[in-house]
Amino acid sequence: MFIEEELKKYGDKNIRVYLDMDGTIVHYNIDGAFDYDKKRPLLDRIDKVKYLNDNYPNITFYILSICHEKKQINEKNIWLDKYLPYIEKDNRVIIVRDPKGPITSGDVKRNYLNQLNTKDTIILIDDDVRILKAVKSNNRNHVVLYKDSILSD
Repeated sequence: MFIEEELKKYGDKNIRVYLDMDGTIVHYNIDGAFDYDKKRPLLDRIDKVKYLNDNYPNITFYILSICHEKKQINEKNIWLDKYLPYIEKDNRVIIVRDPKGPITSGDVKRNYLNQLNTKDTIILIDDDVRILKAVKSNNRNHVVLYKDSILSD
């Protein structure tokens, strides 16, 4: 699997993989931001994440997701408890952002990743090219960026 080849480049170095949710591990439906418990998991991708989690002790998985209302944090956590329970609650970063505000989702994710204080390799996997471009534009922690297709091979 291609992602495994990519991760092997880092040898035994500690790696933090930040996964987006909507469109990356969860089917993205433009009309349905709520009812997260009914959202379809992208099982082939979830299976790859589980395989990597089980076979690479130097990789720690995190969630880095945006939502528009505080109640969605709980909905997303319930979904994660069901489909990715091995990602610890402390490793789930779900940030509320006003969709009409001046700060974009890309800005929010870039700002979060830039403030991390770690020597670990940081990888972001996201389906939104605008987010990947925003993180790349001011990438203080040298985050390695991958489009979600890295999980589909």
